[in-house]
Amino acid sequence: MNKLKVTTILKCKNLLGESCFWDPRYNCLVWTDIQGKKAWMLDEYNQSFKFNLPDRAGFILPRKKEGFIIGFPKFIAISDKNFSSFKKVCEIEITINETRINDAKVDPYGGIVFGTYNEDPDKINRKPIASLYRIAPNLSITKLLSNITVSNGIAFSHKENIMYFADTPTGLIRKFKYSQDFKKFQELESNMIFDDVGEPDGGTVDINNNYWSARVRGSCIICIDTTIEKIIQKIELPTKTPTCLTFGGTDMQDLFVTSLRPKPINNREDGNLFKVRSSAKGHAQLLSEI
Repeated sequence: MNKLKVTTILKCKNLLGESCFWDPRYNCLVWTDIQGKKAWMLDEYNQSFKFNLPDRAGFILPRKKEGFIIGFPKFIAISDKNFSSFKKVCEIEITINETRINDAKVDPYGGIVFGTYNEDPDKINRKPIASLYRIAPNLSITKLLSNITVSNGIAFSHKENIMYFADTPTGLIRKFKYSQDFKKFQELESNMIFDDVGEPDGGTVDINNNYWSARVRGSCIICIDTTIEKIIQKIELPTKTPTCLTFGGTDMQDLFVTSLRPKPINNREDGNLFKVRSSAKGHAQLLSEI
């Protein structure tokens, strides 16, 4: 099932690499090392750049204007292109000590859908106190879901107005129908839960409407036919802990995969950035109007 070549494109040794996307404005890959408090870029010539951040960034996303939208643990901010200035635009869950902002994606209407994460170190007894939100271009915030532990896997099917989402510990990739500006948001039936391939972390959708899932603690990424809800491709990786994936490159056929370095470190490839030359093709990255 794994016929594609996987390469370690950058030995970045991230503590928790996440939120990767191909930025069409600057023609480069951008991602965050959450625990390392750094933003990273990799350009089309495989030259890397890293930037110190003032706090942990659960997500970094691009704007139609210059710069980025960044989800710090308890607030969302706008930064300049060089991650040297930050303007707070809203605060999130400031009365809930255990949560922080985590996964996010730009939605088709210029807003951002993002979720929070209960990072209580007692994983066995973590409570589902996190939520999923949308911040609109006018900065209004709507709560879309509650009763979540670890928000992940957000991705949009442009053809069908369907959003995918995963609360990682449950293993289920959920489906939601949304309308213009998320005035309607309805959950659909989903049976996309898979054994023996780790848990769902970051996700993306290709131009054929297939959902790709990074499988943390599963040593692989998988491609799911969302019509039949079956795995149609599995790509083994040199790390056990892939975290996020995105299509990029000049033709949007390179799959980039971030990873984390668990403690104790058992694999020297954990935390590195990987690239897979794919036969599938991704959508161009959406730009936020925030």
